[in-house]
Amino acid sequence: AGGSAKATDLRLPTSIKPVSYVLELQPMINGNFTLYGYVEIVLDVIETTNNVTLHILDIITKNDTIKLYVGDQPGGDEVTILEHTYDPARNFYIASLEQPLEAGQQYLLVMEYKGYLNDQLSGFYRSQYSRNDGTQVWLATTQFAPIDARRAFPCFDEPAFKATFEVYVARQTNMTSISNMPLIEVIPFEDDEEWVWDHFANSLPMSTYLVAAVVSDFVFVNSTYNDHVLFRVWARKEAIEQTWYAIGAGPAILTWYEQYFAIPFPLPKQDMIALPDFSFGAMENWGLVTYRETALLIDPGLYSANDRERVATVIAHELAHQWFGDLVTMEWWTDVWLNEGFASYMEYLGTDFYEPDWNYLDTLANNEVQYAFRLDCLETSHPISVAVETNEEINQVYDPIAYSKGASIIHMMNHFLSEPTFRSGLTNYLTANQYDNAAQDDLWQSLTEQAHADGTLSQNLTVKTIMDTWTLQMGFPVISVARSGDGSLKLKQKRFLLVNNPNSTDTHDYKWWVPVSYTTQSSPDFTQTRPAYWISSAEDSITITGIPTDEWVFFNLQETGYYRVNYDTENWQLLIDQLNTNFSVIHIVSRSQLIDDALTLARAGNLEYDVPLGLISYLNHETEFVPWDASLKNMNYLEQMFTRTGSYGQLKHYLLDLLVPLYDAVGFDDSADDSQLEQKKRVLAVDWACHLEYDDCVTRAVDLFAQWMDNPTDQSIISANLRSSVYCSAVGQGGETEWNFAWAQYLATNVAREKDRLLYALSCTREVWILSKFLDMAFTENSGIKKQDANGVFGNIASNDIGRDIAWDYLQNNFDSIANYLQAFSVIGDLVTAVSAEFNTDLELQELKQFKMDHIDELAVAMYAVDQSIEKTYNNIAWMDSYYDYIVNWLADNGYPV
Repeated sequence: AGGSAKATDLRLPTSIKPVSYVLELQPMINGNFTLYGYVEIVLDVIETTNNVTLHILDIITKNDTIKLYVGDQPGGDEVTILEHTYDPARNFYIASLEQPLEAGQQYLLVMEYKGYLNDQLSGFYRSQYSRNDGTQVWLATTQFAPIDARRAFPCFDEPAFKATFEVYVARQTNMTSISNMPLIEVIPFEDDEEWVWDHFANSLPMSTYLVAAVVSDFVFVNSTYNDHVLFRVWARKEAIEQTWYAIGAGPAILTWYEQYFAIPFPLPKQDMIALPDFSFGAMENWGLVTYRETALLIDPGLYSANDRERVATVIAHELAHQWFGDLVTMEWWTDVWLNEGFASYMEYLGTDFYEPDWNYLDTLANNEVQYAFRLDCLETSHPISVAVETNEEINQVYDPIAYSKGASIIHMMNHFLSEPTFRSGLTNYLTANQYDNAAQDDLWQSLTEQAHADGTLSQNLTVKTIMDTWTLQMGFPVISVARSGDGSLKLKQKRFLLVNNPNSTDTHDYKWWVPVSYTTQSSPDFTQTRPAYWISSAEDSITITGIPTDEWVFFNLQETGYYRVNYDTENWQLLIDQLNTNFSVIHIVSRSQLIDDALTLARAGNLEYDVPLGLISYLNHETEFVPWDASLKNMNYLEQMFTRTGSYGQLKHYLLDLLVPLYDAVGFDDSADDSQLEQKKRVLAVDWACHLEYDDCVTRAVDLFAQWMDNPTDQSIISANLRSSVYCSAVGQGGETEWNFAWAQYLATNVAREKDRLLYALSCTREVWILSKFLDMAFTENSGIKKQDANGVFGNIASNDIGRDIAWDYLQNNFDSIANYLQAFSVIGDLVTAVSAEFNTDLELQELKQFKMDHIDELAVAMYAVDQSIEKTYNNIAWMDSYYDYIVNWLADNGYPV
């Protein structure tokens, strides 16, 4: 983590390392929520030391029980502990010793302690659900990543301190417990027949953040699809029939990964469990993956295309982590992208294996590359590999740069190395580092060796040389293509920024190793994604020759390279002509790429807006989801900027004229027989048509909702795919009656995905007082809204044109109570991002800056998000100044007068 004092201070001393833990945990889940604990840790002494330092947080140590023995067994010679101290800033417990521990010797530390089952969704925490009869039931579960194992047991809570864990969990006999490893015996309490100890098999060497345990009254379904891994999916008894999809997908994807990585899954069992309260989407604990209910459960009679996609992709993501993250773990949080980028990339391969009809790989450019671009074109972005020197920074590194940019550059690497080289290199990397820790350089080494052996990379070039330019500096290039009359092209690289700030203090010379793939009009082939050329980080530009002068050329095929491309006016026009005459010549992903590049380049002032606005007119003929998705994500920006202006009506009519042919083609009525992509296309069209208040859409939505209000138990009236759009339109058009009905349905449903849809719809009301009430409810205990959903409700209200100001006022006026309720200032970053998305005036910029100054200390843990919101607002103001009038005039000239 670098050599700064701050970094050294945060880290545990390296003089001692743990070898094994024995852990006894008794959570009083049906009592006072105390956690009674006992731990034994066998220690290897690397360097002579006179103290033992490890992590604890919200734990009370019983100092008279803390003993340090010579050797690895209790009862041997004791080392006298002179003093027990606690360093709250670093969560350190320090035992100062009478005599030093000798290098090369083993010792055993034992202690009893007390912890607490909190309600903050981290550490060992409590969760609650209601049975169908209204009974409230408690369970206890864990979320240790990134740095909360220390809340449940004293430990060396850094990823490089791998050890084995032998876990005992105490439970009442009417409950069950599960952990990372299989249950090997049940031991009765000597003095209480209502309690037993569950003893789990000793684990393989693993990091503390991957240890997990759940005590619940849940039930499971199992699968023997894999002949050496018992696979189980757990849920509330009332929701167990919603595990049908997961129990099919999980074992199949796990088994496919075994073949892909050529490394068997090393544990004898894999559990997946759907938890009623969970802060993330899911967590890849080795052998026991925990999920939000929405990420694992699907109602067999009522599910949408998006429901299935969410569950398939999260399962594929978490199971990829069993190799990338669990078997091989990053050395320090600097390389968290190795975990998250890889899992985010592999989820596309795993999902595509299990659901080949979805063409899911075609969505990677939209979901990951273009998504990462939107953050990485800011000066307030950060490198993928980022120095992490405080606990606040550890929590901030789990962001779109780690996940989506990580996935994007791994995708790029796969294409420039070739799939066979990439796969073999990964297998070598995982094998060489299994049960251990690695840094990005270890991955580069394995891939370079394989590429050189296969002849897929020049012997004088290494993967490290190329990839360091993508991981150690932030941002990405735009490659501008300039054609000269002699058939030569000049390709020039330059960092792409949405706004070039004249006052910037960043003097770094940004250059990348850029893989250049291309095709031409006379022999179009978008499958040749291996680079024909490289622009090196030492070069501004390269020149290539032999390109026909009177036809289009296309660079960065299928957006496999993490960069944008800008052409001269002539080439743009040739590409537009191609789209209008026969768009299918250009690959589906590359059509999406053209739309996204053109609209973003115009937004940044690198291209006249006439080009993208002319380009997207071809959408009248476009039949595929992926280009439409890219187009509407970009149009969303125009819509956001126009929302509060007098010319919104012009833009709205233009967008409807673009959209209505698609809406008419897919139709409002859903059909379960349609392909996944056809269903997603209909959802997109209906969602936008209703949002833009297209009469046919709104009328039908309001009518369907009214029918449902008359027959609340009839689940067949509104198809699952259209529910979000229908609910939102009807609640938005309605009043208190419709809102109350949706709230009652929210409380009544047993399906988590349906709860999410209704929670979204409730934020669509235009009644100011209801939105205010709803915000209060989101941050109040026992209101019916779970703590895990509070920031989602806030974000939904902030995206409502009427709700935005209410949400911003609420955040400014209730900052302390919100942070206190969520017990995390980091979440405030998400709230600021959501509420400021449309800010585009000087007043809003000043308010945002003032908000940062007023809460500068508390916001340390959310500073990435806050600074990015300020920069985005500055950029929005610059856009309004430069392009608003231009777009208004363009609309007027093209049949949409003021």
